[in-house]
Amino acid sequence: MKKQLLFFATFLSFMTLSFAQYLDCKKTCVIDKIVHEGAFLGVQFVSPCDKDTKTDKGVVILRVVTKTAAAGNDFKIYDIVLKVNNIEVNRRGDVMKLIKSYTPFDAVDFTILRKGKTITKIVTLGAKTTRVVQEEVCCEETVSLLNENNISVFPSPAAENLSISFKTLIQGNYKFGIYMANGVLVKEYSKRLDSGKLKEIIPVNKLQDGIYIIRITNIDATFSKLFAVNRE
Repeated sequence: MKKQLLFFATFLSFMTLSFAQYLDCKKTCVIDKIVHEGAFLGVQFVSPCDKDTKTDKGVVILRVVTKTAAAGNDFKIYDIVLKVNNIEVNRRGDVMKLIKSYTPFDAVDFTILRKGKTITKIVTLGAKTTRVVQEEVCCEETVSLLNENNISVFPSPAAENLSISFKTLIQGNYKFGIYMANGVLVKEYSKRLDSGKLKEIIPVNKLQDGIYIIRITNIDATFSKLFAVNRE
């Protein structure tokens, strides 16, 4: 048993060393990132023969799930989907297979028959599942993670709390600072963000209405963005 444990420890050390060499890094860091899997529209389909419709083409929407791409784009019960990206669909299995062939956040054209009128909708698909995964990368690469494409700051204007959401996050110590528009620091603190902590909420209920700057610093990188506080 001891020999097996020793072998496993040696093997693990070798794999870690080999991985670091493969990355060709002076130092590696562990990052958390959000992974979206499975394109999702948010409807339940039935074939036309299963419902009393005036056409035998397309597939009928029997149910629209709330807070999905379908609901956000005003899909209706009994809408008939005739085409998906100009590909005709006449069976429930065909349209489901076609939607699954896309990836989350793809923009897809839907041709719909509604009360005798044909309409077209360009829909950004959602994700069936969302999870956080860890990945080892070169620390030098993490500098680029503090940018507009990776960080969302909302709402603006904020009344009670300001939310900061990261798509990808290196585990480590962060400094959060809020400045007035003239550069005066009004709030600052440091916090370690570990595995799974891809969102930070900062209370702003004690700030006066006005324009502020949120500044986030990690290692040698800094991200800044304007936001407003307004309670009217």
